Amino acid sequence: MATPNNLTATNCSWWPISALESDAAKSVEAPDAPKAASPAHWPKDSLVLYHWTQSFSSQKVRLVIAEKGLVCEERDVSLPHSEHKEPWFMRLNLGEEVPVIIHRDNIISDYDQIIDYVERTFTGEHVVALVPEVGSPQHARVLQYRELLDALPMDAYTHGCILHPELTTDSMIPKYATAEIRRQKCELWLCGCAFTLADVLLGATLHRLKFLGLSKKYWEDGSRPNLQSFFERVQRRFAFRKVLGDIHTTLLSAVIPNAFRLVKRKPPSFFGASFLMGSLGGMGYFAYWYLKKKYI
Repeated sequence: MATPNNLTATNCSWWPISALESDAAKSVEAPDAPKAASPAHWPKDSLVLYHWTQSFSSQKVRLVIAEKGLVCEERDVSLPHSEHKEPWFMRLNLGEEVPVIIHRDNIISDYDQIIDYVERTFTGEHVVALVPEVGSPQHARVLQYRELLDALPMDAYTHGCILHPELTTDSMIPKYATAEIRRQKCELWLCGCAFTLADVLLGATLHRLKFLGLSKKYWEDGSRPNLQSFFERVQRRFAFRKVLGDIHTTLLSAVIPNAFRLVKRKPPSFFGASFLMGSLGGMGYFAYWYLKKKYI
């Protein structure tokens, strides 16, 4: 039975390849089903990759397969056309993501696991090993670079550049790829027109940076106009004003309640210290004016 190895058997144990083959046999009843959904004629040992050409994860998997010199049948899944949400593809990956690889009775739908599976399964004298032998100095360095580079938020970079091409230089993104999005653009928040948890978290973060005196360093110097515009808009929201209020009152709202708690806990010592400090301050004030009138 073939199941995606990044999902529990409870969710996907009922999607064996035999089920896919039986669905393929019913293609007469569903003439609109894409050809990629018909694995009945696949050789059992063939390597089949479902991917989208512009998917960053798919590109890396395809590079690994090509560098190892493996024969692979590629099936394109168009994300702009939402083919990854079609029932035939969800039977391969309930997570609705590419890439997905099929080999023998294995359906693997996690990017890291696909690379590990390909590297572990396809070995031999005429197959290139992309991960050095365990225990060698190169092995640790490869893993270190892999972790570092896989942590880069390339999806965020990609979507940000599509939405804001004015921030890029010599971008190779076609203009038609951004025209429709920018035409329909409303007052965009981080994830679209709706205000979401992502905006709550960024707004709170910017408020704290403003409170700490770091706003001029990061966005109020004019280097990040979109961030400044976002912060100005989020400050006008009712919930933001209700919870955080004006930035200049934040310190008072933190100090005054603590002062009253201190008075309530230790009134004699608190009032005694306050009286002493007030007396010294008053005496110093009058001494200053007396000396100023006498000698100046």
